[in-house]
Amino acid sequence: MSRAMLRIISRLATVAMAFATSSSLARTDVLGSGKQWAIEQDSRADHAKVAPFLGRDALWLRASTHVIRNDVSFINGTVEFDLAPMDDADFVGIVFHRNSLANHENIYIRPHRSGEFMAIQYAPRFNGSSTWQLYPEFTAVANWPRNAWTHVRIEINGSKLDVFIGDATIPALSVPRLRQTAEGTEIGFWARVNDKPDQWAGAISNLQIRYNATPSSRLQPATPPDGYVTNWEITGPIDASDEISPETLKTLKWAKTDVEESGLVNLNRSITVKPNQRLKAIARTTLYAKRAERVRLGIGYSDNVTVILNGQPIYSGINGWDTRNKAYVSFVDARFENAWLPLRAGKNDLMLVVSDDQRFGWGFAAQLDPSVDVISNAKAP
Repeated sequence: MSRAMLRIISRLATVAMAFATSSSLARTDVLGSGKQWAIEQDSRADHAKVAPFLGRDALWLRASTHVIRNDVSFINGTVEFDLAPMDDADFVGIVFHRNSLANHENIYIRPHRSGEFMAIQYAPRFNGSSTWQLYPEFTAVANWPRNAWTHVRIEINGSKLDVFIGDATIPALSVPRLRQTAEGTEIGFWARVNDKPDQWAGAISNLQIRYNATPSSRLQPATPPDGYVTNWEITGPIDASDEISPETLKTLKWAKTDVEESGLVNLNRSITVKPNQRLKAIARTTLYAKRAERVRLGIGYSDNVTVILNGQPIYSGINGWDTRNKAYVSFVDARFENAWLPLRAGKNDLMLVVSDDQRFGWGFAAQLDPSVDVISNAKAP
């Protein structure tokens, strides 16, 4: 790819700093790229190349391999490029604020879903896990013709992300607050054909980067809507097959966890997954009721949940991809499912046991009926 295809406005000191803080893994230069593009894994060296495609030099991608731009250090500004999904591409993605394969921001397009509500999605990766199920609010309709160039412009300012397609002036996808807090500065691309990793999936050309010298400050999560339970402690990971007795619960280490503005607890943020092992985490909180009554608890979770109230299991559910029907869309949303809590007057101990299959995100959200006089707190009111 010629240098005319990349326009970078940056200071050399910024670039040098990026190299000092980026991934320390050895890298292999991509064939034909003039050392502009690299791959971290030697075994994947042939998963990218620079060669002509649709009348121009382009970066070819396959097998979900991250191809990293060598001479770029980027946090805030505008990233523009043309992308072309190939014959059978299922995904073409861009990663940014990347400090490793395990932690980065991630936006991908889905040519096989062109014209549908999931044609483009923001799904950052935390500690090695995708978060597709956790952020249903960050999906959008878009059209992705195959074997044709489509222009994409991504604007990043502080916490805010906007994605524009073609010459549109209104973003197709907006994220008011980016979820990943990794401080990486790398940019890369990836693509794949789901069941054919050896098949070329997508091409990128005309990459341009402009830097914002005075970005907005990063935002903290806003307060969730009324009723969402926010005072959780969690423990894990625990092998999903392990039995947890009341005595074992007393020996576990618990830690407070953050709750996002949607009410979501992103377990991947604080728990590192173990490859090829089904895991569970336990979340606990205390509810205080002025009187004994049956109260609705809206729950969303990935992928299985057991609700335990005052030591007794009262509800179980399965919400994994493809579990309830073919291609079941298993988003985490507390508005989608209800458990009914038989609360007693005074203190009630609530626990959620949440297991995950590691494919698309590990987390949960819970919302008490806002009209009910119940307090979720660590201490009695």
